[in-house]
Amino acid sequence: ILGLAPQPLLIKLGTLFGDIYPADVYQLKKEPVATWAWLEDDLSTVKYEIYKPENKTDTVALKLSLSAKVSDERITKVLGEDCSIWELTVANPYNDLIRRKDQLSEYRTIIRGLLDEIKLFHGEDIKLHIFPAMPVSTSIELGRVWNPKSQLPMVLYDQNRKTGGFTKAFEIEHI
Repeated sequence: ILGLAPQPLLIKLGTLFGDIYPADVYQLKKEPVATWAWLEDDLSTVKYEIYKPENKTDTVALKLSLSAKVSDERITKVLGEDCSIWELTVANPYNDLIRRKDQLSEYRTIIRGLLDEIKLFHGEDIKLHIFPAMPVSTSIELGRVWNPKSQLPMVLYDQNRKTGGFTKAFEIEHI
């Protein structure tokens, strides 16, 4: 799967494929030269950091700060101050973060566990508001690992300069 589209659409695309059937997801690398091929000789590492909220509310956000930082203010501008904000990030977010196939595999493991942890902490009667700033491959894989029978419904947001910030794109509900 090679995807180029707004992140909410890539997440939705991933849900349509799911992870029951094998699929290879690729990431366009822009540096040092543009390529869809995995750079298996690249020695870079990805160390994920998870930040948990200090408060427990019924409005729950997950910011995915992997290609750029997403400030809490950008989320509270949309959801209000009374929300629990989780974050998956790295020390230095950038577009070319995912360079090898094993890095994408590690991301799938991390995001699957994080979705489960959020549901366990907040319960099953909430919606998870997703604020993505992430590489295209990780967007697709978020959708692929999301299980429509067991995961929380997702409300997806997209950055929109015309509206001055994140705007709700659409929701992905249970089947």
